[in-house]
Amino acid sequence: MILHLIEWVVSGYMRSNSINKMSLFANEVLETSKEKYAVFAVFMAAAGVVRASTAGFSSGAQSLEISKLRNSAEKRIEFVAQILVSNGNVVTLPTTQREGPLLKCFAIALARCGSVSSSAPLLLCLTSALLTQVFPLGQIYESFCNAFGKEPIGPRLIWVREHLSDVLFKESGAISGAFCNQYSSASEENKYIVENMIWDFCQNLYLQHRQIAMLLCGIEDTLLGDIEKIAESSFLMVVVFALAVTKQWLKPIVSKERKMVTSVKILVSFSCVEYFRHIRLPEYMETIREVISCVQENDAPCVSFVESIPAYDSLTNPKDLFTQRIKYEWSRDDVQTSRILFYLRVIPTCIGRLSASAFRGVVASTMFLYIGHPNRKVAQASHTLLAAFLSSAKESEEDERTQFKEQLVFYYMQRSLEVYPEITPFEGLASGVATLVQHLPAGSPAIFYSVHSLVEKASTFSTESLQGRKSDPGNQILELLLRLVSLVDIQVLPYLMKSLAQLVIKLPKERQNVVLGELYGQVAESDDVIRKPSLVSWLQSLNYLCSNNRTEVLASGSTIDTSNQLAARL
Repeated sequence: MILHLIEWVVSGYMRSNSINKMSLFANEVLETSKEKYAVFAVFMAAAGVVRASTAGFSSGAQSLEISKLRNSAEKRIEFVAQILVSNGNVVTLPTTQREGPLLKCFAIALARCGSVSSSAPLLLCLTSALLTQVFPLGQIYESFCNAFGKEPIGPRLIWVREHLSDVLFKESGAISGAFCNQYSSASEENKYIVENMIWDFCQNLYLQHRQIAMLLCGIEDTLLGDIEKIAESSFLMVVVFALAVTKQWLKPIVSKERKMVTSVKILVSFSCVEYFRHIRLPEYMETIREVISCVQENDAPCVSFVESIPAYDSLTNPKDLFTQRIKYEWSRDDVQTSRILFYLRVIPTCIGRLSASAFRGVVASTMFLYIGHPNRKVAQASHTLLAAFLSSAKESEEDERTQFKEQLVFYYMQRSLEVYPEITPFEGLASGVATLVQHLPAGSPAIFYSVHSLVEKASTFSTESLQGRKSDPGNQILELLLRLVSLVDIQVLPYLMKSLAQLVIKLPKERQNVVLGELYGQVAESDDVIRKPSLVSWLQSLNYLCSNNRTEVLASGSTIDTSNQLAARL
């Protein structure tokens, strides 16, 4: 009210060219400190002057007077900011009850009065206003965790609802824009301070919302949804700020070390707020492209980012106090899952920079854990990560990397097939298998084991599943084995042909004909002069055995023994 009242008054002075009144106003309100004047009222009056001065109706002597009036207003704004900063709480957080209303004034004023000359106190106050007043998530989380199960939830629900309808929250976008403008003009030292405040906010948001989500989910869903509306808005602020940071530091003139450190911090912060990303933002995509491009240039930032993954023990058995109040299940922790999904998607983009020892020590256990996640999107990302590592190369450790890849495959096949088809997505399994047979050394025991595991898994399905729709689990495994005929190396091919024959011979006549037709089509289109002769001979024998098997089954009434005996002849 004060801001717009003063704007209206001063605009009137400007329109009527009342230079004396403008000078008197500046002297009485802006340039003289009086005890009876409330600090917040003087501050908002100064903001009203700044807003009025941006209208642009001035010329000659009037222009000079308006410029002096604006300078006085900006000095008053900076003076109030300096008072807050000198108390020390603005940078360290949280703020006192006296400072809270003033910080709200800062946020509203800078959102509405347009561009204001940059200053360190102003930037720090605006940062604190965003993190404690516009997005008071820390206070909300602390209040709910302390009161959970002890006090009624109603008053806190009203508190959150009131904040959502507050003008301060509704103008969070404009406040974030003013914040980024102040940041862009700040000194390097103050930029560094503000950046760390935002990155710490992201880390705390992840840790605290994870607790609240587990405590309130299914109990107070309405309240949880309202809290997440505030958190989602804070995510937008973080994204816009991160883009502003990349424009400052990811430039050719900036040192490599500074660019790498900044990129890793942005990625880690984005992982913390990934749960709140529900829309496709151009600013988000642009920032991600910039920082990943920087991380891909060197091993150090890639390793640093990967090492920021939460430890395996903390994923499955967190020691936080809130886990003592509920029965914790890692697969139901959606906030944590979103963060890990971010890592699963980003790591493949720089997998060539990651050593085998780093992958073994930090990534592998988490990847295998989430291969068994009931959310198929998450499981799929885990399969994609494994495929990326299997297809990667690093000249400095070729032998060690190859040996480790083979070790991974044994557990990968076991872990994937034990939860197939309930959890493991076929597309992920097919991608992983296709990658391993193409990138492991020819004749690798891991490839033999993979073929054996697939055949063994296929044999657990009924003949109805093996002959049904293409989307049936058993039929999908059979189709994958057929696809491997043209992918496995020549040393593994004989074992695959023998194993396939054992499966095909057990199939009903109609399904046998379909499989043989697919195999004939593959062989006919193949231009592989090495394997084609073997495949042609094998197919002819398989066709004969299928026909012979049907005859013998009719005569003996036995299927299994006869099938295995005939397949052995191949």
